[in-house]
Amino acid sequence: MYILGIHTGHDAGACLFADNTLLAFCKEERLNRVKNDGGFFDLQSVDEVLQIAGITRSQVDAVAFTRMKFPVSCFKIGAVPFRDVRRKLLGQRRDRSLGSLMIRQRNLDASAFLDLAKLRRHMDLRADVALHFCNHHRAHVLSSLRYCDWTDDVLLVSCDGGGDAAHYSAYHYAGQQLHAIWGGEETLLGDPQNGGASIGLAYAFATTACGFRPNRHEGKLTGLAAFGQPIVAAPIVALFPVDENGHIHSELADSKALQRTLQQLFEGLSKEDIAASIQVATEQVVVGWLQALLKKHPAKYIAMSGGVFSNVRLNQLVAALPDIDEVFVFPAMGDEGLPVGACVDYWVATQGMARLTRDRLQHLYYGRPYSGEDLLSAGERRLFRVERSADHIEKTAQLLADNRIGAIFWGAMEMGPRALGARSILASPARREVNDSVNQRLQRTEFMPFAPYVLDVDAERVYDIDARNRYACRFMTITTRVKPEWLARIPAVVHVDGTARPQIIERASNPLYYDILDAFKRLTGLPTLVNTSFNAHEEPIINTPEEALQALADDRIDFLVCEGGLVFPAIEKK
Repeated sequence: MYILGIHTGHDAGACLFADNTLLAFCKEERLNRVKNDGGFFDLQSVDEVLQIAGITRSQVDAVAFTRMKFPVSCFKIGAVPFRDVRRKLLGQRRDRSLGSLMIRQRNLDASAFLDLAKLRRHMDLRADVALHFCNHHRAHVLSSLRYCDWTDDVLLVSCDGGGDAAHYSAYHYAGQQLHAIWGGEETLLGDPQNGGASIGLAYAFATTACGFRPNRHEGKLTGLAAFGQPIVAAPIVALFPVDENGHIHSELADSKALQRTLQQLFEGLSKEDIAASIQVATEQVVVGWLQALLKKHPAKYIAMSGGVFSNVRLNQLVAALPDIDEVFVFPAMGDEGLPVGACVDYWVATQGMARLTRDRLQHLYYGRPYSGEDLLSAGERRLFRVERSADHIEKTAQLLADNRIGAIFWGAMEMGPRALGARSILASPARREVNDSVNQRLQRTEFMPFAPYVLDVDAERVYDIDARNRYACRFMTITTRVKPEWLARIPAVVHVDGTARPQIIERASNPLYYDILDAFKRLTGLPTLVNTSFNAHEEPIINTPEEALQALADDRIDFLVCEGGLVFPAIEKK
């Protein structure tokens, strides 16, 4: 059974499952090159994932959607406002949120609003294709449930800026049963959560207050926080009381009231102090929430999803909670990961939880695969200097040891927001100054040192990694302490507080990435390398060979490495 997953909100994208096995994933921005793009129905990423798997739309058996944007032409007359009816009758193109109509009418039946037969025809699907519409936070939670193998005592939580009238959700898994604690379908059926109690929205409002773009630049605040003081953290925390049931409330009427209150608190503060305040407040609110949930629903394992859990410093604190054996953050924790959870939800709804395979992710390389020859041939066509050689790994290690900046182009692009060795910029960690030089070339304004990657055999030797965080560290979703003896030797990847955000790499998942670091370690004695995403400021991560070559031509990097060789500019800099 082929199940196509689609999310059409911001960070739109698609994925494809065969039964409950993920075959392909693509975020819309990787194709149209518009950062965080979404809010429309006809996605290029749908055909991309089908092509990756080698099937056509006629072979799709089911489509699992979030309740986001659908074409107005596919809504029933009377289900949409008059202005949309007029557009529908005139055949004008416009998309409309299904979720907003469900909330307004307190009706979860998609067929009450959509002409499902017309929607299938619009998508060129067979008439018998099943259509499934998944709750936003349930999709978040099921994406993390699918990729953790804990059988009992599991707390699953999601937290974000909002979806399907909720900002938080919590579930407990035990005995092959998933029980909703808070933030399930009741939010759509008459008990919506108050936007004034959303710590996710609060972080977004703080991002705006610092002059950055919300839903995009929150990570900048996480880094900036290290340079400020949490002057108003306490009054922010007071806005989000947590009750004994693990519910977060607020006396503020709505999200607008929250924004006004935060603006007053932030008045006169520096960006650094705003960032420190919201970071510390978020940590205290979310950890307090989890502690309340664990007190009422004891668990040894915590699985996290939703955009708030892209906050790697927060995740480190969650892993440190007492009596927790292990944590996991679904690597595509933001809304781009919703298609995965929607497909899992369809499988569980039709096949039952007992038939859901639950195993650990071995890698995230689910985009369109490219070979080294694809890059080398494209480089020759564009008259770059191409070196096909058997010793390209050793040459790469030497170039990095000589403080050259390279990028690896290997296989299929990664699922999620992190570059994890398929489209990564590599550099030596030995000099702190590399952060400034690389950011200048990429036109970035960043406040955190770069993330490192480390071989599986060296992980515990360099970083404070154990059974609680090792799985999360495979996907760069958590910070951890750097061992004291390494702090001065790898300054380019060490944060102000002595932590780093490492990625553990196993050779089976990406041999080229692994072998480059192994060669660099033998050459320099350093068991870690800088890994930052292969993209310039405000650009999505590189996808195709042509995009990689253009970055080389634009002097973003000094060289490219792939299977079988290296690519340099046509006229190398002196």
